[in-house]
Amino acid sequence: MIRLMRKKKHKNLIHLSKNEKKHFKHISCYFSYTTFAQSKCGVVFQDSLNQTINQKWLQQKSNFEYQVQQYTSALKASRTTAYQTIRIPVVVHVIHNTASKIIGGTNNINISDEQILSQIQTLNEDYRKKEGTAGYNTNPVGADMQIEFFLADSTATGETTKGITRHYTTKTGFDIIKELGAITAFSKWNPYKYLNIYVVKSGTTSTPLTIGYSGFPFDAYLPGLIPNTSEAAEQQIFDGVVIDYRYFGRCCGTISTTYNMGRTTTHEVGHWLGLLHPTGDVRCGTDYCDDTPTIESLNNGFTCNKMTSTCDGNTVTNQIENYMDYSPDVCMSLFTNDQKIRTRAALELSYRRKSLVNNSTVVSESNALQVSIDPNPVKSSANIKVQFSGTENITIQLISENGNTLNEYNYQNVTSNYFLMNTSSYANGMYFLRVNTSKETKVVRMFVLK
Repeated sequence: MIRLMRKKKHKNLIHLSKNEKKHFKHISCYFSYTTFAQSKCGVVFQDSLNQTINQKWLQQKSNFEYQVQQYTSALKASRTTAYQTIRIPVVVHVIHNTASKIIGGTNNINISDEQILSQIQTLNEDYRKKEGTAGYNTNPVGADMQIEFFLADSTATGETTKGITRHYTTKTGFDIIKELGAITAFSKWNPYKYLNIYVVKSGTTSTPLTIGYSGFPFDAYLPGLIPNTSEAAEQQIFDGVVIDYRYFGRCCGTISTTYNMGRTTTHEVGHWLGLLHPTGDVRCGTDYCDDTPTIESLNNGFTCNKMTSTCDGNTVTNQIENYMDYSPDVCMSLFTNDQKIRTRAALELSYRRKSLVNNSTVVSESNALQVSIDPNPVKSSANIKVQFSGTENITIQLISENGNTLNEYNYQNVTSNYFLMNTSSYANGMYFLRVNTSKETKVVRMFVLK
């Protein structure tokens, strides 16, 4: 018999018994192919697949979880409650087989702009807990996640866009677990700058096996977990969200009767931000959030009826209203405070997520060149804020204490911005950052302390 993990406050990495480790690939703490009703969320099956093709996968997951737990513990201990609202640019890629290129209408995978906009609106209502909407709640642990989403208005080269791309294919459907590479081959915007959401038909039948999937932050080249070329090829890394068109948004076209309010995307974006299912995909498991109850199973039914669980002798009411459960959309209205802290950890610790946040943050200009690093000392990455006037070609050099140039980064035609530098390979100590523009040079000290 497998000894299951119980939810409790964790200061360090969860340690598994030998028997647990042996069976861990079958019970996986994050993904599942037996999800959202038919199989609402496809992340656990993908996790099992990754474990099969990459022997280091479990260790990478464990390292990621350890970093997250350290960060969240420190955040709670500091009692920090003031968060900056983060705005994330989204690109929606519609992959369809509508030869006529007609947009919108019943049973048309080439969904309308209106349906896409309704999904963005739902994300903002849910992640901001907006009063007067279905995303509002009065639960004492309910959190305004302070994350907003908007369709990208400019490309990486500065051209105007509405944040929607459309691509025709003769394929009648996709296996959204096994064909991620085929899906992203149609279109992929820089994941360091955008959240890519793909709208497709899942499968070839009227009832898809899996209706949503998301890539994790630890898939996104976390510092210290950067795979070599061989490992990257094996992992088939995907960073984005895939949703079946019948479960995307809350209006127009063909919308599921049970999952018809856009919460499938809310759920999958939660995974993209590092959140787990409340069970941890184990009976009485953990999602590492203390304010979500420890439960036996998720709500795989089609009602909002009360559910209870008994774990370790304690009977609790399931939090079926949590977006990370499998409840029908109408039941859902809750992210918790601990889930908010966990997403902030993922946004800070994931190299791609951090880069995306930096690239979507407006940095004010300065008449004189200004350079700052926050925080300083740094661990695995340095967040460098560079301010100047107008547009410049800039060079950022990392210099050792004895004056050797260790690395150099060149940026052309950029404005004031944050620049992220991977410092995971550098030893503890003092370094210098030298930033050059066409007019000025600024040198600041940087400390690496791991």
